[in-house]
Amino acid sequence: MAKQSEQNTDRYYDVFPTMLRGILESHPKDGHSTTYKALGEAVGVRQQTISQYASGQTQPTADVVLRIAQFFGVSVDYLLTGVSSYNKEYSEELGLSESAIECLKRAKEMYPQTDIERTRTIPYLDELLSDKDFYEFLDALFYYIDGLRGAQGMTDAMKDHFKELDIEGYFVWQLQMYVQEFVQKEVKKLGLDISME
Repeated sequence: MAKQSEQNTDRYYDVFPTMLRGILESHPKDGHSTTYKALGEAVGVRQQTISQYASGQTQPTADVVLRIAQFFGVSVDYLLTGVSSYNKEYSEELGLSESAIECLKRAKEMYPQTDIERTRTIPYLDELLSDKDFYEFLDALFYYIDGLRGAQGMTDAMKDHFKELDIEGYFVWQLQMYVQEFVQKEVKKLGLDISME
């Protein structure tokens, strides 16, 4: 029996349970969370069964996977692999997640009324993603954060000082600061004075 329990625990991090937990937490269309009960009622299974799917204890049948995909408005391949078939090529070539690819697509369509409005976002995004310094910044930041995580070469006093640090939060903050400085630099090139606070 212990072997069965151990096997179920191993499946917790499989793609389908991980994807299911993610879309339950944040619906792809509106970002709202969905309860096991609500999904169970929508796809015709008990909420305990949804809980077992999310924990990797059991796997749904093909028709249930299809109904879950339809409920969330995603493709079956997205639930099973983490990447939809229409984004697979981008994901393989660039190493981007489904959500990153979808965000880039949304950025392009942010201002669909006219070509002039559509061009507001893309040139800045293109400039940022074309900037060699941006990737050097990311590389240096990853190196620094890995050092904090591993605490290599730190004294015990330094480890104590950094142990309460929210490393992921620090990374996001540093990245936001970099992007904010980048935008301010681009705005200055246009001769505008806009506060980013």
